[in-house]
Amino acid sequence: MAVGLAVAPASAEENPRGLPEDAPGEGHMPLVGLSVAVGDDPANPGREITLRTTVANSDSDRVRGALLAQHFPEALEILEVDNGGAADQGIVNWRVDVPAGENVVYTVRARVVEGAAPEERVMSTACLLLDRDADPAACASNTVVVTEATMMSRVSEFVDPEWVLRSAGAALAVGLVWLLWRQRGVLRRR
Repeated sequence: MAVGLAVAPASAEENPRGLPEDAPGEGHMPLVGLSVAVGDDPANPGREITLRTTVANSDSDRVRGALLAQHFPEALEILEVDNGGAADQGIVNWRVDVPAGENVVYTVRARVVEGAAPEERVMSTACLLLDRDADPAACASNTVVVTEATMMSRVSEFVDPEWVLRSAGAALAVGLVWLLWRQRGVLRRR
């Protein structure tokens, strides 16, 4: 589930420089959208999840040198950040460069901390600042609902899925050989 919000200045209050929206150059604020999506993996305590933040530039101008900042609460431990992002004290920052009419995805792999309570709602919020001193051009959030670890999810932590597939394949092969052998014995008796 992705939740997003795009904001473009519409009044002098939202555009402190007082420049018209369609003014070329520095005063022009590109039309950008932002969304945060959470992967499909269960958010059990101790398990890893993936969050993908998409910056969509629907403007005819390139977004250059913008700052994307995403906050991760204490219940999510940041493990890996892509696209040259830097994590510090629960906040991941990226320098953003998005060509006109394109989208760029920024990914964070995080772990739900062991002490997270089942049904706890953990929110990650991302904001895009086109200028370091300006208000965010767009912000988006998404919520991770911590799930209770089931017996099968606990077993899957200790069992390699590739091993299970290999074992199932070997068992299937042995079963087919046995069936062919039995069939051969039945045909010989006739």
